[in-house]
Amino acid sequence: MNLPDMPEAIFRRIWQDQNFSTEHLKTSDGRAVRMLSAGTPNTDGGPDFLNAKIIVGTTLFHGDVELHVNADEWLSHKHDADPHYNKVILHVVLTADPLSPPARTASRRPIPLLVLHPYLDEKCASAWMKAMTDEQRPANYALACVELNDDVPTLTIVRWLERLATERIELKVRRFEERLKQLVDETRHMIREPYPRYYGNPAEIPPPRNDYIRKDFADRNLWEQLLYEGIMEGLGYSKNSKSFLDLARSMRLQVLRAHSLEDTRTMMALIFGAAGLLPSTRDMGDRETQAYVLELRKIWKQHQESFRGKMLSEGDWLFFRLRPSNFPTARLAAISFLLPRLFGSDSFRALITTSKQDARSVRERISALHSLFSFQPDEFWRRHFLFKAKSRSKKNDDNEGPKTAGIALGAARINDLLVNTIVPVLLLYGRIFKESAISRHARAVLEALPASQENPVTEIMQQQLLKKKKTLSSAQLQQGAIQLFRFYCTHVRCTECAIGRRTALGHP
Repeated sequence: MNLPDMPEAIFRRIWQDQNFSTEHLKTSDGRAVRMLSAGTPNTDGGPDFLNAKIIVGTTLFHGDVELHVNADEWLSHKHDADPHYNKVILHVVLTADPLSPPARTASRRPIPLLVLHPYLDEKCASAWMKAMTDEQRPANYALACVELNDDVPTLTIVRWLERLATERIELKVRRFEERLKQLVDETRHMIREPYPRYYGNPAEIPPPRNDYIRKDFADRNLWEQLLYEGIMEGLGYSKNSKSFLDLARSMRLQVLRAHSLEDTRTMMALIFGAAGLLPSTRDMGDRETQAYVLELRKIWKQHQESFRGKMLSEGDWLFFRLRPSNFPTARLAAISFLLPRLFGSDSFRALITTSKQDARSVRERISALHSLFSFQPDEFWRRHFLFKAKSRSKKNDDNEGPKTAGIALGAARINDLLVNTIVPVLLLYGRIFKESAISRHARAVLEALPASQENPVTEIMQQQLLKKKKTLSSAQLQQGAIQLFRFYCTHVRCTECAIGRRTALGHP
């Protein structure tokens, strides 16, 4: 059984949005649970959610809900002696010792326990991803402190954003760690037992899962698949990140490696074929494109029958309101050319080795990382973003720097990949193998990276929080601003915010 290493902030979001299987919920003692209302997030002291409506067994309860990663936290946080928790009607946890006694309020009332781990499904994974990547905002969104934060010192804001940037990167590291453990389990061919939904004879309870040891993570193929998935997800942007990730988990790096990564046409045929984006030659308007697509389709046909992964379809991909250079077809072509540079025989070893070296400056380190994403497309992809239409512009996708060939990645997009994938994976590697130099250099890269393009969230934080005091001039400050917005501002957690506490919002 592989319990998710889930931060509490993500856990709260999943509970609030009910991103789990709700059809057959049962308490630890076997009573059915039916959700009427998950409650409203509590921005003050006390239970996590207030005024929930939940049917447990045949009884309708109206009260509060408390969330913990482990059931033991009820006692360790001393909730059993705090009258603020007397209205709790449900204790929701990820995991619990089957022999633990039920939690009780200060009034000694036992509280029903719901162990949520057995009910986490794909909706949970999607919610985790959405919490980290969603750039959308409500129309005309206004921060609760927008009229009150003018007098908050700039240094207070900057230090808080730097702290939240660390918190946000840690969420990314934890997410990669959870996926790495899943990959380890797959290599062990483990059968995951469902979480025990009964509390009876200890002899009937399955043994706990084995702890992971450092040796479990020594296989370089695991790390390369992890990196491959992260890069693919990043190439999908917010609209297509899930489809890119699904494709990376279906068309595994190991499958691609059964052929030569340098054989770009075969890589392209396998990737586009599994993506469901190889068009019919009848739809091609010119002979050059027709010949190009025909060659890819022939290669795909040779290997399709042996492919055991999930096939995606054209309907899984979004093109609407995307720049042509951000089209899924352009990005899938790009990864086809990048595979040898990123995942050649010694690429990952070279990445780790250079990440250890102290001799390089941060600027040299960033330049070396950027060079990993440099490639020369063939003549077809110099002039196309789709199979059908030729491109009219040769500007890069981020409109920065010199003009580049069609599908090449711009500096801003590469920086996003460094922030969201390369740095977290290196931090995870350094943590697991106790390579402090790798962790130190990865953090230095993050601190030195310039800001990426603005998105709706960073625009809000710049205009309504920083105003004209300072700009979000670095990737680190941007990450902190995004974390502040998504996990504090939108949940009105002003009393937990260093900025909110300096305003009237932080006082009773």
